[in-house]
Amino acid sequence: MTNAANTSAVATVANDNTQRQASYPRLVTPKTIKEGKNSNGTPFVSFVGEYTRRGASKPSTMLHTASGKALDAIREQLKEGQPVRVFGVFEKLPAKEDRSESQVFRIIGLSVPREQEPAAMQEAA
Repeated sequence: MTNAANTSAVATVANDNTQRQASYPRLVTPKTIKEGKNSNGTPFVSFVGEYTRRGASKPSTMLHTASGKALDAIREQLKEGQPVRVFGVFEKLPAKEDRSESQVFRIIGLSVPREQEPAAMQEAA
């Protein structure tokens, strides 16, 4: 009986750890693009991006980042002042001595309109 209780407790913890974070599509216009490498040596890009929130009339700005496969996916379209359609997640940027805690939009990849998805799947097959 103890074994069954331990197994269900482990399953509960495993399910809690596999919760997925919601991703959001966004049309963003990069303003100041900075490239670099993180502590692991992985190339990354960060930029202040201008976007319009749903229902808002004026644009907002936020820090955006991309690295690894996401950076490879958007690199060709990433030009200052040129809008790019992406999707990603919101993350907290921890505070350091010279800055306070803030939010950053981490890009996961290019956002493809639904009308183009079946065609892209057929091309891949």
